[in-house]
Amino acid sequence: MNYGDLISEAFRITWRNKFLWFFGFFVSGGLGSSINVPSNLGGQQGLPFGSVSGPFRWISENLVLLLVIVGALVVVLALIFIVLAIISHGALAESVAALHRGEQRRFGLTWRAGTRYFWRVLGLKILFLLMALGLGLLIFLPAVLGALGVFAATESTGLRVLSVILGVLFVLAMLILVFLPFAIINQFALRELVVGGRRVMDSIGGSFGLFRRNIGRSLLAWLVQFGVMLGLGIAMVVVVIILGVILLGPAVALFAADQTTAAVVVGIVGGLLFLIPLFVISGAISAFNHSYWTLAYLQLTAPADRDAETAQGVR
Repeated sequence: MNYGDLISEAFRITWRNKFLWFFGFFVSGGLGSSINVPSNLGGQQGLPFGSVSGPFRWISENLVLLLVIVGALVVVLALIFIVLAIISHGALAESVAALHRGEQRRFGLTWRAGTRYFWRVLGLKILFLLMALGLGLLIFLPAVLGALGVFAATESTGLRVLSVILGVLFVLAMLILVFLPFAIINQFALRELVVGGRRVMDSIGGSFGLFRRNIGRSLLAWLVQFGVMLGLGIAMVVVVIILGVILLGPAVALFAADQTTAAVVVGIVGGLLFLIPLFVISGAISAFNHSYWTLAYLQLTAPADRDAETAQGVR
């Protein structure tokens, strides 16, 4: 694998096809900030006004109804986000592979590709979630039972502390040894399903086989991806801090000057303006990460594809 070409092509595809950033945002799971910020700001809306007893009295009298409405809204938003995330996984994998082949893709084609693979991607994600829960149980259960056995067998503080430390070290080591390959296999399985055109169970088996045949290159691909994403994450933090100072700093200064009404207004406007670049950057980085794994999958499977074509030609 040529990791330099892999990174540069992932950047090129992501930059030249900015519609991928929309799907990347939902893959990244960035909706949480868009839920929390408005609710936090909404809690300050009554502060500048003198007659707040009426609204607060109505809220206290209808608290159960408000909690039900808010809970239902959160559930609806979560379901919408999950649906869009599932669509985005299939859409990104299919479109990046098509762009790699030199085909044209636009938002509409990408969206339709995501909806076409929706149910299969959903089934795949559910199976991997169940496998992750099972693996987590197998890892945590022995550590917890071992610690409980030591606590029941002895009252020595030193032995109890030692059992806890050993248990934590065991869990951390097993999480790395088990879930690092599991995360890579999860990436491969999605591409086996969408790009390779396999069924759900076949894509899981194919991803295990692909990882087993390319353990070294797969782990190195993950390590390279980790380094690149770490650098992008640090750059994003710096940009977020700068944007926060520029857009939210005036509101803080107005609060310090006891200009509460103006501070709330400026804070709301600045917060909304702050969210826009935050979502865009999050979507772009996530789209790059998704493109990287699709291109890595294509590089790993390319030799097998060429061998199959050669064998077919010999026949």
